[in-house]
This record gives sequence, C-alpha cells and structure tokens, in this order.
Amino acid sequence: MTTFKFLGSIICLLAFILSTQNVHVQQSLAADQQKPNKTQQASNVTFQLIESIRFADGTIVESIAKDKIDALRDLPIRLGLNDHIDGVTLTKEKDDTVYVRTCREYDSALQRDYYPSSNFDHKMSLFFKHPCGLFNALEKASAPEKKFISDAKAGVLNLELLPFEMFRENLAPKSSWDADRDLETTYQQKIANQELVVTEKSQNVLNVEGFGMGQMLKEMVRADFNDDGVEDVLLFEYHHVTKGTYADGGIIVLTRKSMNGKFELLRPPASQQSTAFPYWLQ
Repeated sequence: MTTFKFLGSIICLLAFILSTQNVHVQQSLAADQQKPNKTQQASNVTFQLIESIRFADGTIVESIAKDKIDALRDLPIRLGLNDHIDGVTLTKEKDDTVYVRTCREYDSALQRDYYPSSNFDHKMSLFFKHPCGLFNALEKASAPEKKFISDAKAGVLNLELLPFEMFRENLAPKSSWDADRDLETTYQQKIANQELVVTEKSQNVLNVEGFGMGQMLKEMVRADFNDDGVEDVLLFEYHHVTKGTYADGGIIVLTRKSMNGKFELLRPPASQQSTAFPYWLQ
C-alpha cells in the first residue's frame, strides 16, 4: 500500500513538472510572437536627420520613418531661392520633354531616359538629386549595431579623418592619378600644404576650395547603408569649378570601421548602382 502511495506521489510530481514546462513553453512562444522579426524591425526603423529638409509646400522633415519614405516622394521639391519656378524640365529628344516637381516624377523620368539638357536644368536637377538620393539610400538602410561615428562624435569637421579621394574623384578618372597615394591622403594634409583652403564650416557642413574647384560636404543622416552592421554617414555633396559655370553633385556615403580608423568611401550596393539613379557618387 505504501508502495502504491509512493508511486502515486511520483506520478503527480511528474505531471506537475510537465504542466509547468508546458506553461513556460507557451509563455516563451507568446513572447516570441510578440517580438518583431528582423524584417519588421527594418520596416519600423526611423532615421533622425542631422539637418532638416524643407519642401516647397512648407513641409519640414526632421526624421524619416522607413515605412513613410514612399509618401515623401510626392512632396514638391524646393529649388533653393528660386521661388519663380516649381520644377525642372528634363529632355529625351528635342521636342520630347517632361516637367517634374517631385522625387517620384524625377525618378520616373530618369528611368525613361530623360535628362537635364541645359546648364540651367542641370543645376536645378541638383536640388532633386540630394533628397531623392537620400530617400533611395534610406529605403535600403537599417539601424547600425556598431557606431564608430556617433559614439566618437566624428564628422566632416574632422579633416584628419576625411579621405582626399572624395575631392580628387571630382577632378579626374581614377586611372589618371595615383590611387594608392591618395587613398591615404586626408583633407587635413592637403590643407596643411596649402593645396586646399577651408572657406566655410559649421556643425555639419564643410566648404573647401582647391585645384580650381570648390566643394561642399553636408552631413545629413547616419545609418547602416550596406548591411554590415556598422554605422555610416550620408553626405550631400556639391562641387563646382571656381572659374566657370560647371557644377554637379549627389550623395556620398562614408563609413568608419573602428574608433581609431579614418573615414572610407562606401561604394553603393549593387541594388543602387543603376545608371538610372546617378545620385550616389562612385
């Protein structure tokens, strides 16, 4: 009789343990179901802009949620101080033109082989290339796991960290200059030997001149743009000849792989290398 009571106690104890484990499993499953997966996290991320973007209708964007990017493409682009116009004319052939006002219209026109044919239209198109390029880059971006830029408070004013190839690439194709030498050269070194001059700087903007050209670099947003887990920074870039009318620009992305490392130019991922979207300078 005592043996049966003992066995009964063992059976009850086992039943209790199993039921407890089942509760824990159910709780764990419920918790896992509540956690957003990687895809959900990526679509819910919001990027804080270093400098806000103002649109022609008065909208001011200070941060960009990834799932709101598509709607931002319909905002009218502000063309600087050119209040007398609200868009730019793009041309395919002599009598085949389109007038675009938004990033959606601009992207669509480029995909259909329209381009700014006049010097004026080319300069006006730069006002599109910056925000449209930012939207396209952020659409593929994610939140970084390692931060060697924000945590170190590094940026475009750290001239000793900026690779001079960012400036040199605007002057000539890579094949025409010593790439190995310039990959190690910084803006600070060129300023020290008086080949570059800083003409203006603020918290997130650097303007320099040298070699017959001027360049503006403006930090806009930090994110992981190539899915390696490391923080990068996206810049608006604008360059022009100091004695002439030529000007161009786009976006540049820099990465920094350690607290002691210099900035490095980040090449666009394959998904963004299409010539139809010439925003990301290569």
